[in-house]
Amino acid sequence: MADPRVRPTPEVPRSVDYLLVAMGLALFGGVAVGVVSTVSIELAAGGGSALAACLLAVGVVRFPR
Repeated sequence: MADPRVRPTPEVPRSVDYLLVAMGLALFGGVAVGVVSTVSIELAAGGGSALAACLLAVGVVRFPR
C-alpha cells in the first residue's frame, strides 16, 4: 500500500544531494580541522558552520521547492 504522493528515489544523485553532502562535510570538516590543528576549535567550527550556511543559501536559491 504505497502513498501516491511520495515520489520514487532517483537512480542518480541530484545536485541538491551533492549540496547536502558538502554541507555535512563542511560541518564535520570544521571540527576536524579544529581538533588536529593549532586553530581553536571554536574558530574552525565557526568557519565550517559559515561555509555550511552559505551552501544552504545556495541550495535555497537554486532549488526553491
